[in-house]
Amino acid sequence: MSSLNLKTNILATILSKTLILLLNFAVVVLTTQLWGADGRGAIALFVADLGLISIFANVFTGSSVSYFFSRLGTSKLSTAAYLWSFIVSAVGALVLLCFGRTIVVPFVFAASALMGLIAFHNSLFVGGQKIGHYNLMTVLQPASLLLFMLLFHFIFPQQGYYCYFYGQIVSLCLMLLVCRILRRKMGIRLQWDYDRDCNRQMLAFGWKTELSSLLQFFNYRLTYYVLDFFIGIGSVGVFSIGVTIAEAIWIVSRSISTVQFSNVLKQGDTKQSRDETMSLALVSLLVSAVCVGVILLLPKTLFSFIFGPEFGSVKQVVLLLAPGILAIAFSNVIGHYFSAIRQLNILIIKSAIGLLFTLALSFWLVPKWQVDGACVVNTVSYVVSSLVLLIYYLRRTSNI
Repeated sequence: MSSLNLKTNILATILSKTLILLLNFAVVVLTTQLWGADGRGAIALFVADLGLISIFANVFTGSSVSYFFSRLGTSKLSTAAYLWSFIVSAVGALVLLCFGRTIVVPFVFAASALMGLIAFHNSLFVGGQKIGHYNLMTVLQPASLLLFMLLFHFIFPQQGYYCYFYGQIVSLCLMLLVCRILRRKMGIRLQWDYDRDCNRQMLAFGWKTELSSLLQFFNYRLTYYVLDFFIGIGSVGVFSIGVTIAEAIWIVSRSISTVQFSNVLKQGDTKQSRDETMSLALVSLLVSAVCVGVILLLPKTLFSFIFGPEFGSVKQVVLLLAPGILAIAFSNVIGHYFSAIRQLNILIIKSAIGLLFTLALSFWLVPKWQVDGACVVNTVSYVVSSLVLLIYYLRRTSNI
């Protein structure tokens, strides 16, 4: 990929992610204003459940699809991905049932299965260098969710925050339909083609990537469950807003990472790709620092006005998360570089070390400092795991 095309794809991806930011922000504001801290907390846990199940599904629907796009037949990839998505979704729903989450089980099963199929298509788009298709799908998700969530709220206001769940299911169905249309435009037709060797290769690649993601998930989300257990679901709602803002800031980092991942897959582990990785990581850090600074300059009263009176402490959450936000903004780009060159053990190690700090601190600081304690736990985990990744990157580049 030429330097001009790389910059164009990054810019287009950042613009699409900015639109996603605005749409997600609208969803967050509406859920807090309509259903308060408890409703927002329930939604945050629902989204966390989906995220956890998606990690297991991504073994066959995530980066392994992008990596093997030009190496194995798309029908073989799709057969493995579709089967695995439904199996993982069913198992995830059963686990939630065992934990007494009976009411959300049907929503979680349907949403996670649909998300698995959509993730497969998005990975096809990335592997096929169709970044425009990928960007379209990522914009469509929050836009359609916002539309259908509001539609259900106005038609069935008595359903409360369950309108979010209904909107999520319908929006995912729409996205899957669009995925099918875009795939056919690429000239890809899928048919049943079960292949054990294909499954073996996807599993060998995918499990390492997703093991890192699983460990990283608990680095990001374990504090949700600890807060819910010790403090209550309302605290999850307040904390989740700060985390949502943090993840919105990571839009730049994730946009750069997605394009650079696709570029390194094509270009290989060359000096140019390594130099681009470090340059783009520094750009991500700089832009993210500006975003954090702007947010911290906003008055506390503005957060209460936007999200509701229960969310006045959100600025404090962002302040405590700020060092971790910047650490992840930088290291995301490096992590995708290692993923593209199949150095997946490094990602597992850095996530495992971060998780050790999360586990060591969560059950001490969260009961003691509540939401502030959760912020400190996440920040320490983010910074430590990012430093580990940077050390491995510097060692690798100095030895080549």
